[in-house]
Amino acid sequence: MTNLYLLSRKIHRLLVLIIAVIGVLMAGTGTLLKYTFISEKLTFIDLGLIRFLHNNLSPYFAIVFLGMLITGLFMYIFPFTRNK
Repeated sequence: MTNLYLLSRKIHRLLVLIIAVIGVLMAGTGTLLKYTFISEKLTFIDLGLIRFLHNNLSPYFAIVFLGMLITGLFMYIFPFTRNK
């Protein structure tokens, strides 16, 4: 059971790094989509491409976040099972 906890912790750490990168990309593309005056000033920004990136990153964000949720819950519950 301890090996499963250690594996869960390693996976969780990896997923934290991945979600940090995806989260920054999602936040950046979402900001550009919400505040279109930024893209009007910077003419090289293609809103169609930004929307495409934002829409296609969101399922990956959700999957990675779900993985973090599962591993995080396991790490939270594990110490309670060891005390009994």
